[in-house]
Amino acid sequence: MTATNVRQSSQIASITLKVAGGVMILSSLLDFIVLTFPVQVGNPGWLIGLATQLVDRGIIPMVGIALLLAGFWIGSASVGPQDNPKKVLDLRLWALLLSCLLGLIYLLLFPVHLNNVYRAQNQTLEQISEQATEAEQELQNRIQSPEFQNRLEERKAQLKAQITSLLQDEERLQEAIDNNEVPASVQQLLEESKTDPAAIDRFLDQQAQALPEQLLGRIRSRREELQENTSTRTLKSSLQTGINSLLLAIGYVTIGGTGLKSLGIGGSKGRRRPTAPR
Repeated sequence: MTATNVRQSSQIASITLKVAGGVMILSSLLDFIVLTFPVQVGNPGWLIGLATQLVDRGIIPMVGIALLLAGFWIGSASVGPQDNPKKVLDLRLWALLLSCLLGLIYLLLFPVHLNNVYRAQNQTLEQISEQATEAEQELQNRIQSPEFQNRLEERKAQLKAQITSLLQDEERLQEAIDNNEVPASVQQLLEESKTDPAAIDRFLDQQAQALPEQLLGRIRSRREELQENTSTRTLKSSLQTGINSLLLAIGYVTIGGTGLKSLGIGGSKGRRRPTAPR
């Protein structure tokens, strides 16, 4: 392959990388703008979703900037040293400034996202507590109502009739006692009922008295489960999105800072040469 062919291939590769990088950058910026609509700044849920999507798509502009810079590097390496364009017209400058800007955005996004996540968590926990309190109050009202007491007495009468019928059939009674699927408390009741029929009434009264606490316990257990799930989701969101945001910030700032120094922008001034002693 001649030097001319190598130069032409390098130029084609340079143009391809520049175009691909520019398209990725522009499409990502357009995508970021579209994600912000409709704006709901006061809604923590919307802010969390926006931050998550920005972080999930944050690597695409970085790849585009890298491709664009690689295209310029290949072009300069194949053609040789050329006169640098004015800085205002240099696409590398704007790409590097964009990298620094994105790095700053992702750096600020980390604490903002944490704040929004914990705000949303507090709101969710408050809603769970309010709903559980309302459910407990509603249950208390139902328990104290005559309809509930009547239904409870009817249920006790049905159970007593079933147990009494079972006690009159020795074969079925022994099968129930020997059945491992029957709760131990019921098996004990059946044993005691053989010699003490009043044990049935005592057992049913105990179950009726324990029923309100059992129902309240279910509501409280459900509240604790929802609160635990909310805390777990908050922790996962904080770690996943927060750490990725920090990594993106480091990557963008490193690319932007290093590139600007290579262009002679933002670098430290050269040291003065020591004067020769007279």
